[in-house]
Amino acid sequence: MAGPVYEEEFHGFVFSEFGDVGRPKYLIVGVPDVGLVGSIAASHLVKALGLEYRVGVDSYTALPPMLVIDRGNVLPPIRIYVKGDIAVLVSDIPLIPPVIPPFSAAVVEYARSRGVEYVISATGIGNPQRVEAEKPGVYWLASDREASLLAGSLKDARIPQQGILVGVYAMILKEAVRKRVHNLVILVDAYIDIPDPEAAARAVEAISSVTGVKVSVDELLKQAEMIKLRTKELMRETRSALARMGKGLEYRAPVLYT
Repeated sequence: MAGPVYEEEFHGFVFSEFGDVGRPKYLIVGVPDVGLVGSIAASHLVKALGLEYRVGVDSYTALPPMLVIDRGNVLPPIRIYVKGDIAVLVSDIPLIPPVIPPFSAAVVEYARSRGVEYVISATGIGNPQRVEAEKPGVYWLASDREASLLAGSLKDARIPQQGILVGVYAMILKEAVRKRVHNLVILVDAYIDIPDPEAAARAVEAISSVTGVKVSVDELLKQAEMIKLRTKELMRETRSALARMGKGLEYRAPVLYT
């Protein structure tokens, strides 16, 4: 693979562009978290939409000394795939607590610098009742009025009335509010500590609804068991990272509530 055509650093993370990125309208963020919902959804979007690798995201100080090998190509652990209006960020590693604030700030700043209109975060929210639910529930949070309007197309989705959000998606939302970037967070009821492709399918359907880009989830559901096996080790690593960032705080009520 030829070298990058352009590089820029944000908060210690280098974004290396390999080809024309254009001006995608949506940047969808899917990194390892509860049930690997965001990771599985992002991976499915890349494959289903035929997105192309365009941006490598790396840091020699914040991330492990590793690379990914894909069909002979060497890639950074965090990448952005692009086609038309859609860009999708995927990560092959869970993010540990010290890395989350600068990474979140870097993602928001990069999106703003490239003219992205909406950052869409997709993740799972641990629900002990998930095993009893025929269909996982969908919720959403927004950084501002424009992102709230984007959520208007979501059917049967609700705004959480109370609670605590912990981790990279919380930090991206906080940073989006600070930088006045439109950020929509899509949360889906998921198993707390096992991969949940069915919840990821619900996230893909929600993303499809708000972006207007049709994406079938049939193949994702068909390969659910294989995905669970393939992502088992990533889920184990993610569980450890979640424990270190105090993810258990999400399962209690905030101090002030009405």
